[in-house]
Parts: sequence; structure tokens; C-alpha cells
Amino acid sequence: MSEQKSKIENVDRGEMLNREALEEHFEVADEHRDFTIYNQSLDAATLAKVDSIAPYFNVEDGDVIVDAGSGTGQVAELIARTFPHTRVYGEDLSHEQLEQASDRGSLVRLLHADAREKVFPSGSVKVKYYSTSLHEAESFGGQGSARKAMENTFLELEAGGRVIVRDFAKPENQEPVYMKIISKAGLEKVPEGTVKEDIDYNELSTSALFDRFHQEFRGGNAFDYERVIIDGEEYIKLSPEWAHEFYLRKDYTGNWRSEIEEKYTYWTPEEAKRVLEEIGYVNVQIVPDPNEWILKNRLQGKIGLYKMTDEGLEKTDFPMTHMVVVAEKPEAVFEDAEEQKILPEEVDYKKILNSISVDLEREVVNIGGQEFQIDRESIKIGTKKIILRLKEYPDLVLKFVRGDTRNDHNVFKSMYQIIERQKTLDEFGVPHLNIIDSDKEGPPFRYVIQERAPEGAPSAADLIMQGNLTEEDIKQIAEIVNKFEKSKKWQIDSNPFSWFRITKENGSTQMVYISGKVYRYDEAWEFRKIGLLQWIDSDYVKQGKDFCAAIPTKKDYEEFWQKWQSGGGTIDIWKKYLDIRLQP
Repeated sequence: MSEQKSKIENVDRGEMLNREALEEHFEVADEHRDFTIYNQSLDAATLAKVDSIAPYFNVEDGDVIVDAGSGTGQVAELIARTFPHTRVYGEDLSHEQLEQASDRGSLVRLLHADAREKVFPSGSVKVKYYSTSLHEAESFGGQGSARKAMENTFLELEAGGRVIVRDFAKPENQEPVYMKIISKAGLEKVPEGTVKEDIDYNELSTSALFDRFHQEFRGGNAFDYERVIIDGEEYIKLSPEWAHEFYLRKDYTGNWRSEIEEKYTYWTPEEAKRVLEEIGYVNVQIVPDPNEWILKNRLQGKIGLYKMTDEGLEKTDFPMTHMVVVAEKPEAVFEDAEEQKILPEEVDYKKILNSISVDLEREVVNIGGQEFQIDRESIKIGTKKIILRLKEYPDLVLKFVRGDTRNDHNVFKSMYQIIERQKTLDEFGVPHLNIIDSDKEGPPFRYVIQERAPEGAPSAADLIMQGNLTEEDIKQIAEIVNKFEKSKKWQIDSNPFSWFRITKENGSTQMVYISGKVYRYDEAWEFRKIGLLQWIDSDYVKQGKDFCAAIPTKKDYEEFWQKWQSGGGTIDIWKKYLDIRLQP
């Protein structure tokens, strides 16, 4: 344990492991993504995406296909079924997205990898495609990331192999356009006094959304515009690029805060061709791939585009929404014959889990050859983790992944959510137990060493069971829940077993979060539907298993709604502190 002692003493309390710079950019993309809404829209477009790119696959049996930025793996899954005798890989940096692909029992080999980097050996890939994902690399990886991805893809491709990019098209025209907002539904301005966090973008008119777009996109004032009156009608004069950016996202009000962080366009068709040819690609094709559904349902009759001529304003067509770029690696490119063509392997979760052994008799946990002396009497077994107090450091606990659950990816994702989301807890001002050390070989992470709740501190589950939850306890939890639920970015684990009341030196008390997990926002897990019932009705705590309160059903919630309207007792206290928009 001396090696571990040295590690612990050399880490400042509360200090988090820094992400590699390579992954930090993509964490930005993940942080502001409402995956519930995002994935619903992905489901609707999957077939169209496959129809757009599959005709350009020049593959044979045994060839390697790579989906760069594969997300939930839906497109890759269809590609694998369309070309059943090929080897299809999906690479993505989002654990949440990869978990969904894993849950479906995908035919695709899933890799936690950066699509901008060279992941596969030179000359080993027949087709690598980016299905509406390259703009995310450019948005969150920094300017030039799309080109970098194309350069590394060029190295990965075998001679005659192809890169295929389906993405938004930046308008070629650079002359200002006059955008007319035809739709008038919704509020024309944000109600006075409304703070940014409380804005309901669903209630705003298209004109008001444009104002918010200008004020909020990447901090505001990313482009110039002018409102002008011509023949008694109002138009917005701006560059075609920024008109395009606005009207393509104006209907994504449910996850608006994520959309304004992401720039859709980066290359015009001409720029795409030039960049790829500069890298060395040949036979570069630019195929218009307009999204007819967007044109018909979101633009026509709602937005008008005009150009100024000698005769006055003249209506003009919308530029192409999307394009498919296809390019080949020349046959004559020299490859390094010494580089071994060993393809990357999927994460072997079983092998990682087998690196963990527990000897309760000797009171030792061995993780990858590293021994931890533990107190076997302190063992707690959760749904995804095992928790034990460290013998030499009784104020610290060791948490490590269980190896007997249904979905291994889900288990490791849970550990990831603890380690990598501490900055989110700090951002939201959540009192929590600090992480002191964690698995240096991750991700996937096998363990963390975390502060332990003080001896004798009661959990919220205990307080609820004993009827000892105070108004101050509820106030503190409600304030934290308000911040998270209103953000529509993140959710905190409101399970009562994950919160402890800790008494400070001055005698006051503080509800402290011991779990450390932070989830992406999911409407199905809203606090009013799940957590609120658990905190009010002790039966959910009584029925809890593995330190998790029972999950209310939809029927439970409907019955609870009636009780909530009637009020009384603890309900009135929650009504007092829980934001009115977050109540049943």
C-alpha cells in the first residue's frame, strides 16, 4: 500500500485528473447536448443519411468501413447490414452515445476514439465516412480540425479507398441577402426581467429567436446584420452564411443552448473540393443533397430570401442545405511496408474486469497489480460499484466497478460520470465529496478513491425513513435541483441514498452529495417524476435495493399529481422551494 499512499499524498484533495487536450474539445460538444432531443431527430434522419452515402461505397467482402463520429451507431448499423461481409467500425468520444449503441447489441465494432486523429494503420481502411459529424469536429475541435481529419483519413485509407462526407453546405454566394421572416407566431421579445437561464425558447417568435441567436451564438455578436424597411416590409440584411446558420436551426428550440454552441457550416462546395485536392485526394465529387423535408416544412412559407438587383428586391432560392463529398486516395501512393496492419480492437471489458480481484479474507483488492488494503466490514454493493473503506486511510473509500452486471459499458460509463463530471458539480456549486485519486489507465476507468462521509452522518434515506428531513434540508436540495433541471443540460442523481446531512463546525448542517455522478439531461428522469416522489414518500426508500430507492412508475406519478395539488405536510415545503416550472 506504500505506492498507493505516495499517490494519495501527492494529489491535492479535490484535484481532478485533467482530460487530454485531444478530448477536451469534444467534451464541450457533449456538455451542451440534450441527447433526448438529439437522438429523436437522428432516428428520423437515419435512412436518409444512409441513402445519401451508401451508393458511393466501393467495398468488397472483408473490407474495413469506419463511421467517424458514429454516435449511437444507427447509421453504422444500417451500413453493416447493407454490406454484411465487411468489417464496420464506429468511433466516437461520447460515452453516452456509445452506450446506446452497445445496448442495442450492435453489429458494429465500437471504439472510444477521436475521429480527427489517425486511429487505424496506414492503408487499412477502404471507406471512412463522416455522416453529419465533421462540422462538430470543426466546431468543437477548433478551426482546421476538419482538414486535420481529412489528412489523417488520407493516411488510413488504402490505395483506391474513399472518404465520404455528408454534411451541411456553406453557401458559395458572399453577397448580402435580405431575409424576410414570414412566420409571426410566438412572443416578439423575451419578457422583461427574464434572466437568460429562465428563457423558454419554445415561446419565442422566429424574429425574437433571431435576436437571441445574434446575442448568444458563441458569446454574442459573431456576425453583423441590419434590419431594414423596404416598401413597408421588414427584412434582415446579412451574409448568406449567417442567414443559413440561423434558419437551419431556428426550430431546435428544445435544445437551443446546445445548438448555439455549434456552427453547422465550414466549407463551401468549392472549398471542400480545393482542400481535399490539396491533401492529395483525386476524383473529388461534390453532390448536392438538399434536405427536402427542411425546405418544405421549416423554410417555405416561413422564411423568404431576397437579393438586391437594379430592379429592386428579387426573390432567390435557398442554397443547398447539405452536400455529399466523395474523394479517393490515388492508387500510386507509397505506403510504409513496415507498419503493421493490425486493426484496433474494441475495448475488452471482460479483460479489464478480470484485472480486478477481491480477497475479503486477506482484506485486499487488487486492481491491475495495484493492491489496496480495505476494511471488509465496510463493504457496500451498489448496482454498478462496490465500495470499501481503505484501511490505512479511514476517511477515504475505494469505489470500483462490478463485473456481474448486464451491460459492461454502462458500468464503466457510471465510473466515467463520477471522474469526468466533477467540474460540473463545481460549476453548479454542489457540496460533494472530493475525488482524491482514480484509475490512471482509463478511460474506461476501473476505480476511484473518494472522501468518505463523516462517521455518524445520516443519509437522506435515513432521514426520510425516520421522518427527520427538515425544511433546511429540502431547501438545499431544491436549490440544487432547480439549477440542474432548468439548465436542461445535466441532471444530478437525486436518489436519497446519495445524499448525506453533514454537520459543520459552526453547528449548521449541509446536504452533501456522495455519489459524484452527473447525467445528461433526460426528460424521462425529471426530478418531479422520479426524485420528488422518492423524497416525499418513504415507501420508495423502504423498497430500495443496492442503495437505490425504488423507481416510481408513470401511474405512481399520476396518482402523486393529485396529492401534490391538494398539498399539506412536506409537499408544502417542497412547493415553497422547488421552482414552479419544475413542479408536477
